[in-house]
Amino acid sequence: MRGKERPIRVLVVEDEPLQGWLTLQVLERRGGMETALAADGVEGLEMAWSFRPDVILLDLVLPGMSGLELLRRYREEGGRAKVLAVTGVQTEWSKRMSIAVGASFVLDKPICWEELPRTIRMLDGGLEGECRRLLKAMGIGKEGVGARQAAQCAGLLGEGRCELLKEAYIEVSARERTSPANVSKNIERMIGRLHPQGTELYYRLFRLRPEDKPPTNREFLDLLAQAARIPL
Repeated sequence: MRGKERPIRVLVVEDEPLQGWLTLQVLERRGGMETALAADGVEGLEMAWSFRPDVILLDLVLPGMSGLELLRRYREEGGRAKVLAVTGVQTEWSKRMSIAVGASFVLDKPICWEELPRTIRMLDGGLEGECRRLLKAMGIGKEGVGARQAAQCAGLLGEGRCELLKEAYIEVSARERTSPANVSKNIERMIGRLHPQGTELYYRLFRLRPEDKPPTNREFLDLLAQAARIPL
């Protein structure tokens, strides 16, 4: 586990020299991260073990060994770093395959340099943790069961581990030893309490006023996950 005293360690696996160099510059200068660069899949898999990164920024199209094959082998051998898969092929199939073989998150090309360090910090700490922080900033106060379960559901949806809201409810209910219906109701109640007394951030994020109707669970969780990934 990474100690708080050292920076996040990121392995960038990218075969285009300029893209790789730019990525290192952004992560080191703007993100304060420790980085290493691999130019192909074979080197990337070797460095995943020698460099011991916290996060791997992995291009899926690589010479020698594809990013998907690298990821599959890395997970089969017990690799536990968070993997941010980068693809220029923006199809549901490529995203689903990336998640299926072990990616933590999928990022489309072209990369937004402003968002990249935050996305990596989110992965290192987990999207769920960032959602919890945002809920407090929106005025939730002391975290209760509804806020905790909302952060978990938003994390599952935002990381692509669940596509349907019902799937997220089932996953969280198994963790919390309750029913999916209770998870849904707890989140709905939390939103109902937050809506009339939320902070300016809450109303700005959801583009609402206190007198408006509260967002649905799905609307709330999708926007919470989105806000956790993108600087406000």
